[in-house]
Order: sequence, then C-alpha cells, then structure tokens
Amino acid sequence: MKVAELMTPNPDTIGPEATLEEAARRILEKRYGSLPVVDREGCLLGLLQVEELLPHPENIPFSDVEALQLFGEWVDGEFLEDIYRRYQKTPVKAVMRTDIPRLHPEDPVGKALETLLTCEVRHLPVVDQGNRVVGILTRSDFLKLILGRR
Repeated sequence: MKVAELMTPNPDTIGPEATLEEAARRILEKRYGSLPVVDREGCLLGLLQVEELLPHPENIPFSDVEALQLFGEWVDGEFLEDIYRRYQKTPVKAVMRTDIPRLHPEDPVGKALETLLTCEVRHLPVVDQGNRVVGILTRSDFLKLILGRR
C-alpha cells in the first residue's frame, strides 16, 4: 500500500506570515492537530502543531525548578491575556517547525508508519516532486486502516 491511498488529500495549509491567532482559530474550527505552512506556490516550509501554540514546562537553567515557557520566553500563571496579545502579533513562521520529515505519495505506508513512530511529529506532510503539499498523514489514519475504515 502507498501513502497516497491512506493520506488525506489537499489538506488546509497556512502561510508563514499569518498570525498565530488565525492559525489557532483554523486549527480549532477544523479540529486539526497541525497545519502545513506553505509559500505562495504551495511548497512546504514547515509545520505548525498545536504543541507549538501551548506553553510547555522547561527546566530553569542552574535549578531543579520547572517553569512554563512559550515562544522561547518564560511566562507566569497570569499569562492568558498576554498569550492572546502575542498571538495577535506573532507570525506563524516564528514558531513553526522546519525540521520535519516529509513523505511522497508513492512511499510505502510501512515507511510512513516507522517515520511517525520515531519522530516527534504526529502529522506528516505529503509532498510531490516539487515540494508542494498534496496531502497529510496522521496517526489517526493508521488507526482507521487497522479498523478497516478508510
């Protein structure tokens, strides 16, 4: 079986200059876990995952204490209003992941599954020979395959 048979074709994408506010709204509306980030020609630049939009715990240097960090900055407990202000101004390109594997429609699904299980992304963009996004493959797609619901 090939990736093209399992992927979701023509996924929603977003441009690198869009704000995080726009990206977050689209992710929520579509119930997606990520959006491929593309240039004007539809070529893949990166991936914006929900995880990049949320604060995450980090060890404070030279300490055993963990604190929340967002977009590379420390945040405190009274941060929701501040996050929203940042979302309104920050472009997607500032936080998107660029170190992501990509698949081709003709790749075997075994290779795709191995990639999903061994990398830190849950959604793999599928690109054509010109690096244009033609689909996306997720862990849920494999669950559907296992349950016979393609």
